[in-house]
Amino acid sequence: MLTRCVQRIKRNPFTSRRYCETKQLIDSVKKGNRRALSKAITLVESTNVQHRKIAAAMMQNITNNPRSKNTLRIGLSGSPGVGKSTFIDTIGQYILTKNLKLAILAVDPSSSVNGGSILGDKTRMNNLAQDDRCYVRPSPSSGTLGGVTKSTSEAIILCEEAGYDIIIVETVGVGQSEITGCFLCFW
Repeated sequence: MLTRCVQRIKRNPFTSRRYCETKQLIDSVKKGNRRALSKAITLVESTNVQHRKIAAAMMQNITNNPRSKNTLRIGLSGSPGVGKSTFIDTIGQYILTKNLKLAILAVDPSSSVNGGSILGDKTRMNNLAQDDRCYVRPSPSSGTLGGVTKSTSEAIILCEEAGYDIIIVETVGVGQSEITGCFLCFW
């Protein structure tokens, strides 16, 4: 690995450094490093052009070398304020008693005025957020329709690579036409 990085540095220092850092990030994600997983998801969510290039290379590497582990994907949708986060907190605690690793990707609505998002789902899952066997990632919808974000599918793949047994995608509070979450869990 190091020899290949050194050879690439001699050819193109800028590209090779990014390649080595991306490879190290992928390796850390595959080892279950939560900080690396967060960084990888941040890269796929970013609108920065350089971050998008790194994320594309990272996802290409992962999809060319997929993990063979079977992961259960669950999409949870419902009206605003119906108790999706509370339900996930309860069922998540049960899942953890079965010695399974759980990832929760919670999508929150974004303001149409300033693009901001409260990202309050994590606070409603306080017990799970503090457990090392559970990864809770709130993400803003950023105006994307369908109840999920533009990068939810990539975040699911990254969580699978990190070794999570069950991944729950909580959509924004939705009506009856936002069904993208279902497609992400059953493809």
